[in-house]
Amino acid sequence: MRKPTQPTPFIQTAKPDISYPCQWEYLVIGTDEQRLTEIIVTACAPMAPIIGRSKSSSGGRYCSLKAVLEVDSEQMRLEIFTRISEHPDVKMVI
Repeated sequence: MRKPTQPTPFIQTAKPDISYPCQWEYLVIGTDEQRLTEIIVTACAPMAPIIGRSKSSSGGRYCSLKAVLEVDSEQMRLEIFTRISEHPDVKMVI
């Protein structure tokens, strides 16, 4: 009898090659569209992101917004990601 194999976890071995400044897109998932918009605007301040609807779940429990803005550095990109993702009303940021 063969022993089942475990899937190999994805391990990123190198940083992506990103040239700054660049347009960056965050996909933010939560339950309240208006609240997500407020969170994104606050996290990106003083920059003004372009925010648009992405998708909603079939049952209407979850929605996602796409936020696009120009980031000047990796530090700025990661700080915005952290501010958004640490908010308790945000379920996930991609």
